[in-house]
Amino acid sequence: MTPGLRVLLQIRITEGHEAEFEELWRAHAETVRRFPDNHGQQLLRRTGERGSYTVLTDWTDEPSFRAFEQSPEQQSYLKKLWAIRAGGQMHLLEAVHALSPAATAEA
Repeated sequence: MTPGLRVLLQIRITEGHEAEFEELWRAHAETVRRFPDNHGQQLLRRTGERGSYTVLTDWTDEPSFRAFEQSPEQQSYLKKLWAIRAGGQMHLLEAVHALSPAATAEA
């Protein structure tokens, strides 16, 4: 099924805990990918801003994402994350339009 929901999570990590967060995220990402309604995820770090991250995840729909949020796996991860998190916010996004890359001309 085509992803219908993108979740954008902006996270600020307490200074000095960046490597710990990245490893925590990588380990948890392996768990998240086993959820059938998850269609991919990315961890992005802002250039020039230590401790500032964005997580993008794609889900089938909002109910499947909400079910994941309540899962024991996610709750266990959040307990670990909250210990090193300095703040953040989450946005649920639905696609309105999508464009594929333009075909490149052969030289």
